[in-house]
Amino acid sequence: MHICYLSPGSVPLPPAPCTSVEIYAKEIATALSTRHPITLYAKSSQPSTRQTGKLTTRRLVTQGGLPYARQVIRDLQGHTQHPDILHIENRIAFVPVLRAAYPKTPLILNLHSNVLIASTPLQTVNKGLSKLDALVVNSHYLKRSLVRRYPALPLNKIHVIHPGLDVRRFPSRFSAQGQTLRKATRKRLGVPSDRRVLLFVGRFISRKGITVLLDAFRIVRQKHRNTELWIIGGRPHGTSAFHEAVRAKSKALPVRFLGFIPQNRLPAYYCAADLFVCPSQAPEAFGLVNTEAAACGLPVIASKAWGIREAVADGISGHLVQNYTSPVAFATVINRLLDNPARLEVLGRTAHHWAVTNFSWERTAQKFETLYRKL
Repeated sequence: MHICYLSPGSVPLPPAPCTSVEIYAKEIATALSTRHPITLYAKSSQPSTRQTGKLTTRRLVTQGGLPYARQVIRDLQGHTQHPDILHIENRIAFVPVLRAAYPKTPLILNLHSNVLIASTPLQTVNKGLSKLDALVVNSHYLKRSLVRRYPALPLNKIHVIHPGLDVRRFPSRFSAQGQTLRKATRKRLGVPSDRRVLLFVGRFISRKGITVLLDAFRIVRQKHRNTELWIIGGRPHGTSAFHEAVRAKSKALPVRFLGFIPQNRLPAYYCAADLFVCPSQAPEAFGLVNTEAAACGLPVIASKAWGIREAVADGISGHLVQNYTSPVAFATVINRLLDNPARLEVLGRTAHHWAVTNFSWERTAQKFETLYRKL
């Protein structure tokens, strides 16, 4: 079964700076390539083809004004092997284009959030949905959201498949490998072994709740002086109101803005930290970083809302904060764990077990494979 994957084409594939969608596309294509020939398409500034086992990665440069999706079609039609499955990542606008070129090939859209589809004209959305064989979403929250917004969408077309994670690349911080990463990272950053580290990983934008986290951390510091906060994803160098607020709220606090960290280096930072905080203030379809942190043995403190509730098991992999707009609410939960080191460790160990048991790219790939065979 030859499966063709289209990444969104807006940013490169990892290890270059990208979003979770590109990480997802690469991981699921890699997992399925152990059993099926896969062609993964992406846009790039330099054209290239890379063959790794049964996985062919084609990086295309758009030329002559030809849109990315049409260039993919032209490239596919130049090959002798016809795709048995067309799988689009997060771009409903690609659906009619691919359907016109391949009217009888099973066509799947894997939707990662409702952000892009909500900003797409309703006519375009309905046209795309009508031409799909299956719509995959990454959480039950996202499914409910789409059904409310598009009531004509047939329920039997929608399938919930949670994202996975590479359980081998995200070791527990309590394991020998995790301890090695922890000690090396802390030594490099000059962080004492007894310092408690809070960690945030995500896009450096207002909706991720960074200002709420900074306010919460200031409260935490009143009780726990031997703590610091690491923020991965960006630095407050801009002139926007958000960047100015971050600079003001982090003043005189031990906060490290570590900028963008490539995906393959994130496990070292997860293992070096003691607590992960995800204070999102706007809808999240799932929240993959929460399962990554949990896999590394980090208890997760996150907003009790949206798809995050499926990425964090309350009381098992961390705690969900009901009043998620309140810095005091986050600080209260953080302080409670920092007050009880034994509980912090137990929760970290159960977080690891829960994450590796319930999430893996192989598990996710098997669910996609089952779906493909039904189409």
